[in-house]
Amino acid sequence: MIYGRNSDRSGLTLSLGLNVALSVALVGLSAVKIGATKGSNLGQASPSRCRATGVDVARPRRGFLSNAAAALAIPAAVSMVQPRESRALKFPGEKPKDLGVRADGSLKDCPAATSNCWSTFASDDKHLSQPLMFAKSRDEAIQDVESVLMSYPQTGQKIDANNLVDGGGWRMLKNEGGYFQLEFESKKFGFVDDVELYVQDGKMQYRSASRQGDSDFGVNAYRLNFIADGLRKKGWTTPGFPLTTIAQR
Repeated sequence: MIYGRNSDRSGLTLSLGLNVALSVALVGLSAVKIGATKGSNLGQASPSRCRATGVDVARPRRGFLSNAAAALAIPAAVSMVQPRESRALKFPGEKPKDLGVRADGSLKDCPAATSNCWSTFASDDKHLSQPLMFAKSRDEAIQDVESVLMSYPQTGQKIDANNLVDGGGWRMLKNEGGYFQLEFESKKFGFVDDVELYVQDGKMQYRSASRQGDSDFGVNAYRLNFIADGLRKKGWTTPGFPLTTIAQR
């Protein structure tokens, strides 16, 4: 938004842009209806998103983006009056309401039908991973965890020349008495994963899970492997690591 002597011009531009956006939206919706009538039997797959690479593939978070296809016309028209950084569509999803340490010291389980979650408290082998162990005081261990988390790059973890994990950055929501709660975001569409770490005496429990879809292309495993590797360099024991980064386990 531009202020001062150019504010009237900006207001006019914004008004014109919104009018264009509404017109484009109406045309887009009409096109969708026509396309649905003419091509209902074509069986074409909707575009999808590979979170690990940021590349459009055949099925990202299992058809999630296809539900938003009709909305693409509006951002395209309004983009002429918006700053570049606000043009990208973001799909963070709804944050689970039951995160946190339970009364028995456990963390949330993983949904049975998905392949985008790891937890030391998972009820099935598909999602179950082992706690990270340490032979030092709990306070020292908490400092280790803080150090490793702060070393995680805000620009994302570069796996190779083409693969970037968490390119949208991360933020720490809680750091309370050995309990850490964080959000990690993908670069292209802003998918958000929730991460919890809980340092107990001699070990650390954890959970890393995507909010949407049923696959993550290995993103949660890459993230936990980074954390485990950092703690191993500080003298921790990391049984079961590295975790497999194969999407469908």
